[in-house]
Amino acid sequence: MKMKIICVFCFFISSRSCPKRQWNERTEDMESERPRCASIKSKKHPDQRCPNQPKDGTQWCAWHSKSQTLFVAPTSGSASPTATMMTITVTPKGKRRVSTSPIVVRSPKLSVKKKREAAAQTIQRCWILKGRTSLRKLQGPATFCTDLAHNDKDISTYDSVSTIPLAYRFSYIDVKHHLWLFDIRFLVNLMQYGNELKNPFTQEDIDTQTLIRMQSRTEQLRVMKKPIVYVEEESLTPEQIWNQKVLDVFLKLTSLGFGVNVLWFETLTVRGHELFYTRLYSLWNLQLRLTEEEKERIVPGHSSGRSPLFRWHPSAVTGRGFELKWWRKQNLQLMRAFLQRSDEKETQGCGALYILTALANTHRRCAESFPWLVQEED
Repeated sequence: MKMKIICVFCFFISSRSCPKRQWNERTEDMESERPRCASIKSKKHPDQRCPNQPKDGTQWCAWHSKSQTLFVAPTSGSASPTATMMTITVTPKGKRRVSTSPIVVRSPKLSVKKKREAAAQTIQRCWILKGRTSLRKLQGPATFCTDLAHNDKDISTYDSVSTIPLAYRFSYIDVKHHLWLFDIRFLVNLMQYGNELKNPFTQEDIDTQTLIRMQSRTEQLRVMKKPIVYVEEESLTPEQIWNQKVLDVFLKLTSLGFGVNVLWFETLTVRGHELFYTRLYSLWNLQLRLTEEEKERIVPGHSSGRSPLFRWHPSAVTGRGFELKWWRKQNLQLMRAFLQRSDEKETQGCGALYILTALANTHRRCAESFPWLVQEED
């Protein structure tokens, strides 16, 4: 009785553990015995054989009866599967000729990788071409070809113009069709102390379009956090950052056709800044009698809660003991609002006139350069 129980128990265990494996083995045997199409499964899967049954009397299924790409099992150690293309041609006499040619088909993963690399290279070439074109349009024709420049030396260092860093190269063509290449930092530094920006080699005035392009490039450099003044260290000091902001505003005034000097703003005292703020406020709100529509067109958002043009009435800030640093920051922000909030050049020029009128009635040197802007005191 004990022997029978053991035998039944063993048979029960074997019947529970083996059916799945036995079923898979039987299925594989049946698949190997069943006739299959001789073609590859698809171009996407050339390493697999078509699982369909062939037509009667042929070795191709209905799906691959026309393509007839013979499947060849890959040999061990081969880098990629191979396939044989059978080409059937009919002669004029009606005879059929069958020719085979081996085709090396790359694996799908390798093909996808190659396609992605080719697409990435195409995108990279497009961006390089577009980037070089935009830089050449903004920085001038000699940006990448320094040999085209009429001058072979950088006037600031007297080294070859090819030594100018790419980010600071700036070139233009004068009226005599000569191409000049400079370091834009030298031109910005030259603009600080002169009423008009001139070519240092010929002493001819630089045209307005070039000044506008130069001003756009300096704004771009400032956004990129690159110094537009000569610095010995990599990091900018707070004073150098401030000088860049002041130069940006006065370069904008120069590009609008007004010859200005940075020293007019830099030499203002606390009392001078108070007078400048008061007179600019009086022009905007009292003397010119501008309507709200005109104000909004000249300085968009002039009365918005977040960034109003004048934050305080002059009586609330003048004579209150504010330091020079505070006044310089407030007035510079006020000047930038007049020059940069509007996108139209005409309204920007109107804002520049308001700034120069207030400055001419505050600073003596500015009054000598623009005597028609000086107002008689009552």
